[in-house]
Amino acid sequence: MADVIPFRGLRYSESSRLSRLVAPPYDIISPQYRHELYARDPHNVVRIDFGMPEDGDSEGNNQYTRAAKNLRRWIGDGVLRREGKPALYLYEIEYDTPQGEKKSMRGFICLLRLEEWDKGIVLPHEGTLKGPKADRFELLKAASASASQVFALYSDPEKKIASALEKAAQASHTPETTDDDGSIHRLRAVTDAEVIDSVRRAMADKKIFIADGHHRYETALAYRDYRRAETGTWTGNEGFNFFPVFLSNMDEDGLTILPTHRLILNAGNLTLDDVLERSSRYFRVKRFPFLPENEDEARAEFLRSLAEAGDDSHGAGRPAFGFCWGSAPCYYLLTLKDMDAVSRLHGHRHSETYCNLDVTILHSLIVENVLGIDTEKISSSQPVQFEKDSDRAIDRVSSGEFAMCFLLNPTKVKEVKEVALAREIMPQKSTYFYPKLLTGLVIADLNQI
Repeated sequence: MADVIPFRGLRYSESSRLSRLVAPPYDIISPQYRHELYARDPHNVVRIDFGMPEDGDSEGNNQYTRAAKNLRRWIGDGVLRREGKPALYLYEIEYDTPQGEKKSMRGFICLLRLEEWDKGIVLPHEGTLKGPKADRFELLKAASASASQVFALYSDPEKKIASALEKAAQASHTPETTDDDGSIHRLRAVTDAEVIDSVRRAMADKKIFIADGHHRYETALAYRDYRRAETGTWTGNEGFNFFPVFLSNMDEDGLTILPTHRLILNAGNLTLDDVLERSSRYFRVKRFPFLPENEDEARAEFLRSLAEAGDDSHGAGRPAFGFCWGSAPCYYLLTLKDMDAVSRLHGHRHSETYCNLDVTILHSLIVENVLGIDTEKISSSQPVQFEKDSDRAIDRVSSGEFAMCFLLNPTKVKEVKEVALAREIMPQKSTYFYPKLLTGLVIADLNQI
């Protein structure tokens, strides 16, 4: 069963300057942006969640020990205030998609009891790397706290949980802040014990699907086991058995998944004709030629056709990719002919959903078979690199930085759910969940939950 509990979160006392104090998730902060956040405010949460190393760092004095000292000092100085009662935190984000659509995503932050993947209560959809987990583990060891949450999904078609939390939070103070992308973030505490108990009961029989934060979740499991071994005796109710999670209902339409496009560094001995001829074995190829003076119109039609090809709202959608070659005054739309091609290629070892993922098809049929780049090299990100913005991907090919690119439609939420339930792992960079949660809106002190 999924066990969610309230906690007495740490929140910034001065909500009026919250925009200067919070930060994006650590894994999308560039080195330059980290310096900017440091300079923005001496109490910016980046100094806790993603502190900078310094010359002369040692085992006893480093970015992790400094994070722990900052946290305790800020609590003592009143910069951070502990919630008076255990709470669930209703969290809403109003944002614009890259296409300009206005949306609102809501969910709630709680502590979730940590469970191993094989229990089938908490389910992943992507793999992890050692480096990020080592960093997060050192931070947890030093601070015993987390300023960010794992982003996870649950299913509630009747939307009863969100409705109950919304009603209970109506009278709550609502600190609001705007992030650097213009999205508006609101957080409200729900302390009504009856409402919290009803949410806990409703969540008990649900599966939890990790959307974003696989590294943080696996790190939390490692930290739990470390603390259990360190203490020798434990009941299961200590704070280290839990981790903060933002839970959003996958049956609401507030969540957006963005595609991550593939850039190919070089073509090797392949020509454009080679790539098109080999691709035509699996795909129908449509050309979008243009002259310099009408390139904008051709690109717009090309990108619109790609989106329409992947729209299965009327049952007509089909996996398709946009293809750009550096020196060719032409864009190409590649639409899959045979939906069973990948399944046959993999010897029917994977689920139908996995085989029909756009990223699976792209990697299996094009990157591996057409271009001859093996899966291990895809994972190392050397010949294949990633770009979220379609226009920027095209421009990086046109400039000669890359030989070619393949543009994708986004993975669907239902595909994330089905692949996770099948206990399979998607190819690298299959999903980019948007919007991103802010770090620092509420901090979970795992020593005092």
